[in-house]
Amino acid sequence: MHLNILLFFAGILTCQFFSHLPDSRLILFLLPFLLVTLFYPCSYLRWPLLFALGFFWAVWRAELILAQKLPKEIESKNVTVVGTIVDLPQQTNEFHFGKREEVWRFEFAPTRLLFQGQVQPLPGKIRLAWYGKPSQPLRPGQEWQLTVRLKRVHAPLNPGAVDASKFLFQQSIRATGYVRLQGEQRFLNPPPLFHLNNLRYHLTEEIRKVLGDQPSTAIIMALALGEEQWISQAQWDTLQRTGTTHMVSVSGLHISFIAFLFFWIAYRIWYRLGNAALWRPAPYFAAVAGLFGAFVYAVLAGFSVPTQRSLLMIAVAMFGLLWNRQQAMSQILTTALLVVLLYDPLAVLSKGFWLSFGAVAIIVYAVTGRRPQVTSALTRWGTNTAKTQWAVTWGLFPPLLFWFGNDLSLFIISIPANVIAIPWISALTPVILLGTAVLSWFPTLGGTLLQFSVYILDALWVCLNYLANSPWSIWTPPAPPPLWATVTAMVGVLILLSPLPWRFPATWLGFVWLLPLFFPPLEKPQPGELWFTLLDVGQGLSAVVRTENHVLVYDAGESVATAFLQRQGVQEIDTFLISHEDKDHSGGARTVLKKLAVNEILTSSPQHFSEYPNVHSCQAGQQWEWDAVKFHILSPSPEIFETSNNLACVLKISAAGGDILLTSDIEKRVEYHLVRRYQNELRADLLVVPHHGSRTSSTVSFIETVAPQIALFSFGYLNSYGHPKPDIVQRYRDRGVETFDTVMQGAMTFRLTAEGISGPRSARMEMRKYWHE
Repeated sequence: MHLNILLFFAGILTCQFFSHLPDSRLILFLLPFLLVTLFYPCSYLRWPLLFALGFFWAVWRAELILAQKLPKEIESKNVTVVGTIVDLPQQTNEFHFGKREEVWRFEFAPTRLLFQGQVQPLPGKIRLAWYGKPSQPLRPGQEWQLTVRLKRVHAPLNPGAVDASKFLFQQSIRATGYVRLQGEQRFLNPPPLFHLNNLRYHLTEEIRKVLGDQPSTAIIMALALGEEQWISQAQWDTLQRTGTTHMVSVSGLHISFIAFLFFWIAYRIWYRLGNAALWRPAPYFAAVAGLFGAFVYAVLAGFSVPTQRSLLMIAVAMFGLLWNRQQAMSQILTTALLVVLLYDPLAVLSKGFWLSFGAVAIIVYAVTGRRPQVTSALTRWGTNTAKTQWAVTWGLFPPLLFWFGNDLSLFIISIPANVIAIPWISALTPVILLGTAVLSWFPTLGGTLLQFSVYILDALWVCLNYLANSPWSIWTPPAPPPLWATVTAMVGVLILLSPLPWRFPATWLGFVWLLPLFFPPLEKPQPGELWFTLLDVGQGLSAVVRTENHVLVYDAGESVATAFLQRQGVQEIDTFLISHEDKDHSGGARTVLKKLAVNEILTSSPQHFSEYPNVHSCQAGQQWEWDAVKFHILSPSPEIFETSNNLACVLKISAAGGDILLTSDIEKRVEYHLVRRYQNELRADLLVVPHHGSRTSSTVSFIETVAPQIALFSFGYLNSYGHPKPDIVQRYRDRGVETFDTVMQGAMTFRLTAEGISGPRSARMEMRKYWHE
């Protein structure tokens, strides 16, 4: 049974490595084999058949989502959409077109889509932004008619960074956009009386009204309702540094504890009733109560994917009790796995799937066959807790390191932090749930319980902050490991945690298998080489330059440079050049400065980064050399230029394999100045096109003076500025320049060696999966 389910699971998993999906109708060729196995049971035929069934089950479900496409011809056009808000909207204040304004973000389930009066195919769920104040506050379950502009999902793609397209695909979100304030926005219907998310919204409002904006209020709402949007970045940092992020995400741990609590209380009550036990055994009634408690908590938490998985696992165990069947934990785990995969085979794309099932599987594996060696209940509890925490810490460390890279560190204090936090949060969760449940009917009682929970959480937070800020407690890995090293490390973990008798003499083999995890093979430029990567940051700019022993980052429109460098094992930036203050060039700078060591900051606006040491102005004439590669600042010059764009730092890099010119957002006036001042010195083999291909730049004299072989455009898919302008792109092509852009290629890497320029290595080619457009 276990093997059959794992083969079905392996088929689903294999599907996720395909760049293009095969036709699901190919499964018809399996029908003869299916008939044969029905009449002539044979393992050798059944095993590949189960694998194929899992594969095509995933293919078919993926095709259903992929078929929900927004028509190309209506992208970025005004369309009318009628539908319902499906989740809790997020309300923030953000800078938009130079001013701070109210922004609402929410998921919208369309029921009708109109373009110029014609009905259009529905694109699945839509993620919308509403800039400004709606006619009334947005609520889950409300029905609206909105004028919007939509485009297909096309998220940036960079090595080492999060693949947002995968996340949106797994959530069946096939289009994103924003509400057009100039169009008609009409409220149609209020939420239904018993709309789940609207109930959860009202509960969040009640909690915030009672507790105010205390830091622990966000943790209360996360534990009670599964809503993490109010947790601050500082709180996330503390949780991450102590390895306790799982404590505030409603998952198997929380739901299992509530199910056990309901089970235990119901068992004790039923057992003491005496005659009731003659009608139905106490475990029967307790199983129903435990399942009910788990279901109610899952509903309150929004019935998210992790809670669904946890509820299914508990349901399998409880139904086993109802049917008087004793089940091994491994059987419960694989049965729950099968049910989840049948319900949603694409759950394997979620990290939460692997963390929840992985944690349970590791615990089951580590404790199977072990017998307690102590008789004291308290000592036994402490020993089992420590062993379980040890198993989960090591069992999940390889996949967590693979996914989260250097954002994850192996902390010495993660085990004591969890030993403190797990019982603390587990004991407090029922109090929080009870306070939330009675808050609307008994405000005084509910408010008292929640305020008590805040005091307890504040005390816990003091402990976690102390542990998180202990400098001796941290070890940061050199780089995230490749997939093969992660798989190898998992073999080592299985050896280390094996409950078999031969485990102890073979323990050292487990550490051998773990070595690739701590010493991953890292590539770096050879002497005289230059590696240049133009990152995909949407409508912005960011580039990374590497020589043999040095790293320069040019701009950070987003913070993806951090993930990119950490994936390559780079922990330190020698020079961080921020060309100018515009958000699309500096928006991710502070995140980069927070996560990586930076020796020097060069910028045209040093006043915006005055809180950091070693900040200097970039000025024309500055030069330096790294590993036989020369760097030269060409602009700005002090005698001219008044706008932010024209103050941008222009950098020329010269290596044995060629020259690169980085121009940021300079406009025509600066281009004319550079042509007059530098003439032939301006020539470069590779040019990052000024101002994303705007008509304010790329004059004929500038292009002909630089005479690039390759021109790179960095811009966002269907951006509101219309960059790059088609005539500007054509201007380069008419002069024999080869053009590439981040929308089509994703991040692009070029290697300049003595033989010349090789590349680009395109992220969209190397990382392509079937969910990418």
